[in-house]
Amino acid sequence: MAFVAMLVFAGLVARLFQLQVLEGENFARKAERNFTDSITVPAPRGRVFAAGENLLARDRPAYALFVTARPKVIDELRADGRPVYRRDPVSDEDIVRLASLLDFADLDDEARFVANIKQLREDKQAGRYAVSVRGNLSWDEYARIQTREGLNRWVEIRESAIRHYSQGPTTASITGYMREISPEQLDASPQAGYRPGDRVGKTGIERQWENYLRGRVGRRSRVVNALGIPLADPPAHALAALPLPRDPIPGQDIHLSLDLDLQREAYETLADTRAAGVVALEVNTGRILAMVSVPVIDPNRWEQPITTAVFREWLESPFKPFVDKTVQEIYFPGSTYKVVSALAVLEDPSFDPEEEIECEGYIDYGGRRHRDSHRHGTVNLESAIVQSCNVYFWHLTMNKNLTLAKMERMARRLGMGDRTGLGINSEAKGIVPTEALESRQGRFQRGVLLNSAIGQGNVKATVLQVGVLYAALANGGRVVTPSLVDRIETYDGKVVLDNRVEVQTQPPVINAFDLGRIRRGLWGVVNDPLGTAYSQRPDSVVIAGKTGTAEVGKRRRRKDPAEQVEGWDTTKDHAWFAGFAPYDDPEVVVVALVAHGGAGADAAAPIVTHLLEYYLGTQTAGGSARPRAVGVPPPLPGASHVRANEEGGAR
Repeated sequence: MAFVAMLVFAGLVARLFQLQVLEGENFARKAERNFTDSITVPAPRGRVFAAGENLLARDRPAYALFVTARPKVIDELRADGRPVYRRDPVSDEDIVRLASLLDFADLDDEARFVANIKQLREDKQAGRYAVSVRGNLSWDEYARIQTREGLNRWVEIRESAIRHYSQGPTTASITGYMREISPEQLDASPQAGYRPGDRVGKTGIERQWENYLRGRVGRRSRVVNALGIPLADPPAHALAALPLPRDPIPGQDIHLSLDLDLQREAYETLADTRAAGVVALEVNTGRILAMVSVPVIDPNRWEQPITTAVFREWLESPFKPFVDKTVQEIYFPGSTYKVVSALAVLEDPSFDPEEEIECEGYIDYGGRRHRDSHRHGTVNLESAIVQSCNVYFWHLTMNKNLTLAKMERMARRLGMGDRTGLGINSEAKGIVPTEALESRQGRFQRGVLLNSAIGQGNVKATVLQVGVLYAALANGGRVVTPSLVDRIETYDGKVVLDNRVEVQTQPPVINAFDLGRIRRGLWGVVNDPLGTAYSQRPDSVVIAGKTGTAEVGKRRRRKDPAEQVEGWDTTKDHAWFAGFAPYDDPEVVVVALVAHGGAGADAAAPIVTHLLEYYLGTQTAGGSARPRAVGVPPPLPGASHVRANEEGGAR
């Protein structure tokens, strides 16, 4: 019996040794988990700066509402007094009670909130954890929830952050905005560490550089009771046993090439337009200095509840506030594309650019009469660019073997028909017609050549693509890749990506002699009395450029007056102007597109000339307004200098 007793006690000692010595630390950790709860600490999101350390986007402190839709409750007590727990989904009544404490934008906003919690309740996995269901709580909402009893078992308010955009709509198309991550994005990136309720960049820089901006979350522990509710006054020994916190790692800061002063000026200049886009970039580097699309939604609005009526108004607006007019929308480039046709025909050794033709204001081709804006008289290649003579370019397609294949090769060489590489806001590719594209019923219709040569037909381009095209004309024939991001730094100033672009040194894609001829024509557009933009020339800087008036279809009057919007007529042409300056040593190119703005000389050229003057520091006292009598339009392309003066037009 003594031997048996010794064996029993030896077994007990061995077991105690195993539990307390060999596995003591493991069981101690398990015991601690009974009164500790670990929560994630959001990482401060990286900031976005314009050039000169001008802050565009940063985090602001706020409070967020977290919900555990399937909280732990005590089901029963065992005979030894130990509790048995179960998950008790929140009731519909509790959800409605919580919703009554919040301020919603409208009934649809409230319905989405309730549906979100019910969806979490049905998810047995996600429902076990605290999920952010509403951010940016007001002080009144915070007070109502904190003082209402019976909610603390499944509702919690935590410190959070909202995104603040200091320039609001002025830089909205560049910074973009943030929204709650969608279920589709969660399913598509299971390894990214996102959880329901997290916010991610949806457009602009916020989306393109999401992985750099988001940072890495931290973790901290707290003392809770058996139901997982934090204790207001935890015991000292429990606090001492908490694991050490893991600090979050802030996201990285994005520094842009954007010139904030020019950006503001561009946005203000477009204030009176219904739908327009402007891009300004350095001709030698491709660094973007300004990029504005109007109308645009203030990104700070996405940090607030939005009514269904307001969202529907945005969605159904004919001015398309969700579309970035500089890179997402493609338009007929109109006469700005004529430089491509001119360069394409100049590559033919047999072509004589000095040969003159007589423009009667129309041509007859394919059984129909194609009309120009007016009769231009005797023109050659250079004067045809100056006066934007359609007849001359139609003549090239009919008599000088200017084919679609030649135009396509030149256009693609100059960056048209493909994405520029900027990479934000789902950039469109544009369209450069080919014979295969233009085939009809198995045969190629030559009449489409006429439209393609003047930037109509199936030729489509973004504002940024036209900017790259004219940058090449300004810098000697080198196609630049536009860029917005200069560098990326960590929160403590360490550079992790230096993207600052130096002057492009690749060989030009345009013959220097041909380029010189085109540039003289572009100089004449603004500075020759017969030029289409002569009435908009500035006094203090020499600008070269090209107007464009892109037809949008058959003109017809609206029959229903209710469909008319003041200042908006979809039967009017799109207005273009692309210009660079100073002419002798170009620094910057600016392109403006005013949708349904009418003539390029009237609607787009004043915008570009004003911005070029402003950026180069030579703005005249009168801004972009020309000394023209009130109500008197600029002279028609080709109108004489003397006649313009007689009618009260520009000098």
